[in-house]
Amino acid sequence: MKNALIVTCIIFSFFKVDAQVGIEVQFGGSNFLGASINTKYTIPICDSSRHTITPSLGIGFLLPTWDAPTSIIHFGVNYAYKKIGIGVEASGFTDNPFVSSAKVRSFVDVIIYPNVNYTFQFKSPLYLSVSTGIYLAYSKESKYYNSSNNWHFEGDIIPGGGFSLGYKF
Repeated sequence: MKNALIVTCIIFSFFKVDAQVGIEVQFGGSNFLGASINTKYTIPICDSSRHTITPSLGIGFLLPTWDAPTSIIHFGVNYAYKKIGIGVEASGFTDNPFVSSAKVRSFVDVIIYPNVNYTFQFKSPLYLSVSTGIYLAYSKESKYYNSSNNWHFEGDIIPGGGFSLGYKF
């Protein structure tokens, strides 16, 4: 993992430095029935800026009526040609550290969301991105007799969608 991070940093260091930072509010997507505030960094991978790679990172929450108070940690990466993109997002779900509840959290631990997306760029720095893809849900399965943790695929592939409203600086 460490070597992959180093290689990625070296590769991205050769790209032209006219990247663009943005902040967005995302509903749906890998957040399922939740919302997150994400920051993204759009990196052009050719001189014409038609091809871009955009990693994103954010935090959020699951709707309170869906499960016990649950926090979301969001990560994603997207490749785009002009306004059409393909990407993968992952959201980790955990107990909310700021809200206590007697209710036990029964939601999955991770949702992976491979998707295709389209970005509507307005004349201002505002944009709207719409995505459609599938949900792949995983839960951590603890085995007490040998103190190991395994990831368990929940077994359903569910179609889903999401949208983001953002601002590019």
